[in-house]
Amino acid sequence: MSHARSRRLITVIAASTALTTAMLLTGCSSSAESASSSGGDLTVSMVTPESTGEYYGAMYCGARKAADEAGIHLKIQGTPETTVDAEMQVLQSVLATDPDGLLLTVWDNKAFNQTLASYTAKGNPLIMPDSFLSNDEYLQSIRTDSYQSSYDAAVQALKDFGVNSGKVLIVTDSPGNTIQSDRADGFKDAIEKNSDLDVLKYQYVGGDSAKSSQAFSSAFAANADLSLVFSTNIGAGTGVANGITSSHAKGVTHIGYDTSKAQVESLRAGNYDALIGQSPYQMGYESMELAGQVLSGKKDADSVKQKTVNTPWKLITAKNVDSDVSAKFLYNADCSAQ
Repeated sequence: MSHARSRRLITVIAASTALTTAMLLTGCSSSAESASSSGGDLTVSMVTPESTGEYYGAMYCGARKAADEAGIHLKIQGTPETTVDAEMQVLQSVLATDPDGLLLTVWDNKAFNQTLASYTAKGNPLIMPDSFLSNDEYLQSIRTDSYQSSYDAAVQALKDFGVNSGKVLIVTDSPGNTIQSDRADGFKDAIEKNSDLDVLKYQYVGGDSAKSSQAFSSAFAANADLSLVFSTNIGAGTGVANGITSSHAKGVTHIGYDTSKAQVESLRAGNYDALIGQSPYQMGYESMELAGQVLSGKKDADSVKQKTVNTPWKLITAKNVDSDVSAKFLYNADCSAQ
């Protein structure tokens, strides 16, 4: 579903969101809430966490492009962090405006079920780029196959980097985040099936880079044969990269999820060996495109039978990072560059 992720609670959510999102959408829109000035009578709201990063910035660009093509007014709102409480406040304020359609990305796929019940009961299309609800009360989820992408990355890492002995550390978010858990499980299952490496207990750090750094340093100190680390989100990966540097942990292979600019720089510096790049622009575009088709009557919601649509991913390494194929998997929040 990805995307550093801070757990700091921001008390002035509305003010900071308007400022940070407006800065993020430079080249896309001068408004933090409006990504389409073509207007019309239809309005779609888009709500995400972590509105200040390149991952969601790229997703916003894709959604805005599709909204402009459909002539639908798109309003984007998010929070600078990934906490349920912060996003819940934003979502409730958005639902109070009763938008015609909603694009929603959440980290916890159970916490928002009840809040959205009355909205979806009215027949409003809810489409979920990079996430889903546990009760399946949404039209479609457009996202990376978290389990398979991580499974494939582990298999490729074993082959490409020659990791054939030692222990494996996985740093991830809490079990309430199903997409993050699927990433962790996919990687673990591939390691256990395709190697003799021992996988340590998951370290739950959320998106907190400081906690992730400490988790790595502790694991490295306790396991002299630590040979492979998998970080399932940007914040966790940043912490591991910092921990590798501070611990002088040469010989530890680090596979991370997502390709923010900072991560790509860290890959070039050798603090990652590979990154799983997603397609956030495509997620945003296809989600908004579907919302437009349903709202305009071009597509009947009942005809949408595919609950989940998986978008492409790619394992990015120092060897292929500059290739044309890899370029579309590197996140860019500058809409004019898309």
